[in-house]
Amino acid sequence: MMHKNSKISHQGIVESVEKDHVRVRIVQASACSSCQAKAMCTSAEAKEKIVDVWGATGQHRIGDEVTVCGSLSMGKRAVLLAFALPLLLMVVWLVVALKVMALNELWAVVGVLAVLCVYYVLLSLFRQRLSRTFSFWIES
Repeated sequence: MMHKNSKISHQGIVESVEKDHVRVRIVQASACSSCQAKAMCTSAEAKEKIVDVWGATGQHRIGDEVTVCGSLSMGKRAVLLAFALPLLLMVVWLVVALKVMALNELWAVVGVLAVLCVYYVLLSLFRQRLSRTFSFWIES
C-alpha cells in the first residue's frame, strides 16, 4: 500500500476499454482553477489529457468515473526529463559555446536551439521505452 503523499491522483472518465488497456480522460487543472475569481482571471487554465492504463482488469466500463494514480517519483522523473535536463543542456552548451569555442551570441543561441531540437527528437524516439517506466493504475 502506497502512502497518500507518495502518489499523484486525478479523477477521470473511462474513454475506452480493451482486454488489458483502459484509456481515461482526465482534466489537468492549474492550481488556480478552483479559485472563486477564475471567471474574471485570464490565468486559469484546464487541459484534458488521455492517460493509458495498462494491465487494468475488465471491471471498468466506458463512462465510469475512476481515480487514476501514478507514483510521485514518476512525476519527479517526468519533470527532470522535460524541464531540468534540457535547462542543464542549454546552460552547458552556452558556457561551452561562449567560453571554450568563443562563438558570438547569435551562434550560441542557434546552437542552443539545435541542442534542444536534438534532445526532444531523441526523447520522442525513446517514447515507447519511456512509457514502460511511467505506469499508471486505477484505484478502486
